[in-house]
Amino acid sequence: MWLILNEQQRHQRLICETKRQTETSETGGWCRSASDMKSKYHYTDTRLAAALANLFNNKTVIGLGDGQGHYRRLILATGKVTKYDSYDGAPDIDNITRGQASVKYQHF
Repeated sequence: MWLILNEQQRHQRLICETKRQTETSETGGWCRSASDMKSKYHYTDTRLAAALANLFNNKTVIGLGDGQGHYRRLILATGKVTKYDSYDGAPDIDNITRGQASVKYQHF
């Protein structure tokens, strides 16, 4: 399973690198340039994050399509959530978030 997932991720990275004009891979994950938090596609609602932290109080959370993990960081910072794992379909997400949010690649 992991071998297939790694091959899918490598293929989608290649798509993003060779088709510079595209903002998403063939599977719909954001390419590196569109994954930048300064791009026009991202907005983090801090009030929503606070409300979600209250909703998930003393729970384990899994974030699918979690982007760069900004909601993960905000929710974990409240101390209300016991664990929060993040996954995203952007082919380069593990490199973009390395050491920051630890978002893992997953093909959905």
